[in-house]
Amino acid sequence: MKNIFTTQEILLMTNTEFSGREYSDKNENQPSKNNNQNKLAEACWNGLIPAMLPELFDDPCSKHRTMWQLAECNHLLYAHLGEDSATPDMEFTINPYVLMEEMNAN
Repeated sequence: MKNIFTTQEILLMTNTEFSGREYSDKNENQPSKNNNQNKLAEACWNGLIPAMLPELFDDPCSKHRTMWQLAECNHLLYAHLGEDSATPDMEFTINPYVLMEEMNAN
């Protein structure tokens, strides 16, 4: 029987109120002012996506997902999480740059 791996994609818009919030590292007591995309990306790599978006991680199985990719694009961050590093199929991804590339190829 073939194993089924869960893949999750998240788009974080960087020019919003959400991305302007203050975040602190897991090991840090003081929040660091987050006014740019780099701080939000750093917070994602530090494992703060479940804390920032707890509604996406209600399922007990989703707590074991690893972030495999974080692409910094114009005005957004594209996070790819999952139990395996397999990338989503091009026709099913929510990454707008891949979607536009697919549309231009047709």
